[in-house]
Amino acid sequence: MPPQVQLVNPSPQLITDSADYQSTLEAIREIRLASEIAGRITSMPVNEGQSVRPGDLLFRLDQVQQRAEVDADAAEARKDFINAERYIFLNQQGAVSTKDRDFYVTQAIQSRDRLKAASATLAYKNVVAPIEGYVGSLNFKIGDVIQAGQVVTSVVDNSRLWVRIDVPGELSDRVRPGLPVILKGPDPRRPRATGQVVFVAPDLDKERQTLLVKAAFNNPDGALRNNERVSATLVFDQRRVLAIPQQSVLLQAGKTFVFLAVSAEEARRRLGRELDPPPVANLPVAIQVPVRLGTLQAGAYPVLEGLTAADTVVVGNLAQLRSGLSVQSATALQSPFAGMRLPAASRTQAR
Repeated sequence: MPPQVQLVNPSPQLITDSADYQSTLEAIREIRLASEIAGRITSMPVNEGQSVRPGDLLFRLDQVQQRAEVDADAAEARKDFINAERYIFLNQQGAVSTKDRDFYVTQAIQSRDRLKAASATLAYKNVVAPIEGYVGSLNFKIGDVIQAGQVVTSVVDNSRLWVRIDVPGELSDRVRPGLPVILKGPDPRRPRATGQVVFVAPDLDKERQTLLVKAAFNNPDGALRNNERVSATLVFDQRRVLAIPQQSVLLQAGKTFVFLAVSAEEARRRLGRELDPPPVANLPVAIQVPVRLGTLQAGAYPVLEGLTAADTVVVGNLAQLRSGLSVQSATALQSPFAGMRLPAASRTQAR
């Protein structure tokens, strides 16, 4: 009885030329917040992970002494302002000299500037959110004394992130802004996010001979996180080519072959001999032909040479076949290409 096989035609499939890289997501806007002056934390009305808007208070330092200085400077500024106004009036009446007037005017200006400086210092006691985002880790707590420049917390805007990709120098000529970059998820058919290249460094890293590339991703639902390790696929090109199932390929002595199902007459013509055993009436005959294939991708081989879309390829039971043998089609079997979409053959590099 002739072997039962599945027969398929080479099918156009979307082939993605890409490379995989391990990287880390980074928030494009992440601001570390520190007080510009030293002091004791007296208030911290936020929690880690809390969403904040610009102007929301993050923490406050002790203000008793500084507020007293502001009040004193304000009183001094009011007094000097009144004196300056009086001497300006008296000078206009000819009662005092211009030198006396200028002295009191200068005094009023200096007092006003001291009040501005003291008020600014008081404002430094209140540290507010500069952007919309989420509060990061709190490095201090209420009652702690901090020094100027010590980072108390951060505000992270996760709405837009990027990844840094170090592309090998030999691929640098293929990189350009706008190329798609896909973040892989647990299900390869459902990428976590799709972005694009927004920055390509003008030169290679001298020591590592890699090209720095940055890709940006919109993250409106907050599913991606700052500092999250991800697998990023940089897509160089996409095109449709003929492909055949892995189960249709026979490897012999380092070469690749497939069996075509042809008519008995075509088999005799290609083989140049009579068929032995004689063919079964109304059944196709298998003949072995060499092919040149691309890299195996998700269970299928791209066809580079040796097949056309009109050819009928035998799938399965290849060990039982030889050229000139009749085969029968297992029509009940589902095509190996049903629902198949070929992802990239990729090269993985760790950053």
